[in-house]
Amino acid sequence: MQNKISKKYGLEPLTDIVRQARVAKGWSQRDLSARANLTQAQISRIENGEADPQLSTMLQLARSLDLDLQLVPRSALVAVEAAVRSAEERSEERTLRTLLTTLRRLAEEARAIFPEREDLASIATSLRDLEPLATALRGPNLLADLERLRVNLQGILTYPLAERPRHAQAYRDAAVWLKALRNSLLHRPHAERPAYSLDDED
Repeated sequence: MQNKISKKYGLEPLTDIVRQARVAKGWSQRDLSARANLTQAQISRIENGEADPQLSTMLQLARSLDLDLQLVPRSALVAVEAAVRSAEERSEERTLRTLLTTLRRLAEEARAIFPEREDLASIATSLRDLEPLATALRGPNLLADLERLRVNLQGILTYPLAERPRHAQAYRDAAVWLKALRNSLLHRPHAERPAYSLDDED
């Protein structure tokens, strides 16, 4: 039964977009159901391709997810998809740059309070090095991992003194992860050099 309706009517692209947009916002199906005035069961059936939703239902879902439904001529579809991809990449890059700047500022604040902490010094250094490399950063869970680090860094600035040792391993792990991420970008093999060169020694 699962996906039969979705496949019959070719709805997979729509149902995939709904699921991806919901997950990108960090919402559960229950969160979306409250915003779209639909039941969680309806949303589950739509996302799993087990329902043939009415146009009005898809409009409700789209508006709740900050999406818009458009009818596009098939001849323009490739161009529209390329423009959407480009806009999504630019938006994600802006989000990433803003998050890296925030993280670096938090790490530097924490380092100023705890100058003896090598893990915080390493985190701050790696973040400073990663900021100009934002365009090259990739990874399926990268934003979520960085967001978790933001919460942890804000925590170290606000945790009561007695609670700080409990969270020490998270900062050590973050320091190792960021350093590896930084090194993988800084030490990537460069593109092959051309057969000719304008260098004097060549």
